[in-house]
Amino acid sequence: MKHAAPWVDEYARTASAMWSGDTVRIHNIRHFTYRTREDYTPAYFDGDYDLAQLRSVDLVVSRWAHDSIAHVFVSFGFDDGRYLSISIETRRRTGQRYSTWKGFFRNYDLTYVVADERDLIGVRTDVRRERVCLYRADVAQDTVRALFRDYMRRVNALNERPEYYHTLFNNCTTNILRHARTIAPHLRYSWKVLLSGHADEYSYRLGLLDRSCTFEELKRRCLIARPEHASIGEDYSLAIRNAR
Repeated sequence: MKHAAPWVDEYARTASAMWSGDTVRIHNIRHFTYRTREDYTPAYFDGDYDLAQLRSVDLVVSRWAHDSIAHVFVSFGFDDGRYLSISIETRRRTGQRYSTWKGFFRNYDLTYVVADERDLIGVRTDVRRERVCLYRADVAQDTVRALFRDYMRRVNALNERPEYYHTLFNNCTTNILRHARTIAPHLRYSWKVLLSGHADEYSYRLGLLDRSCTFEELKRRCLIARPEHASIGEDYSLAIRNAR
């Protein structure tokens, strides 16, 4: 695998995690400010996160065309109001564009983008105008913390030993399921994992999301509604949760 490459701006840096007890310092947290798809200001920061303050994990499902196709990732919430999103993506080189078919071959590196919600979710809701659903996972805090640790382990592992993305076997949804299985080994693969747009329904059927209503009603409630001329401000994470 080639490591030295002229990466597109979004993937120029990779995150890394350094633990000290139950506190982790994460380097290269992405925080791009997008005005249009092509007009943006790159930015990164380092942040300290305490497992004792980790309270929640949300499943983010973003659709842009057919309902069966989506990009799926997670976002962790802390007591101090901060949210940290982690998206599993193709790390593309300059000139490369994503292709489902090319993803079957060794064309893209696999990367874990660790970012502020204003970056990873904001570009989808406000710039690309995708249909984004934000689901609070119905799991215990100990489970959330174990899941977060496992994500950080994988972030560091890919820095040490990069992997190729694969459209079916090493993508956003299959990796999310692998993480989930480290804390819930009874979870099994399903065709709904391959059709990423069904990941939220699959999670609902497994009892990982709110079951107080039907899935169709939950999906309707969790769709983020953003005004046409909304801005991605400091209160973005609170605003998208209030707008569901």
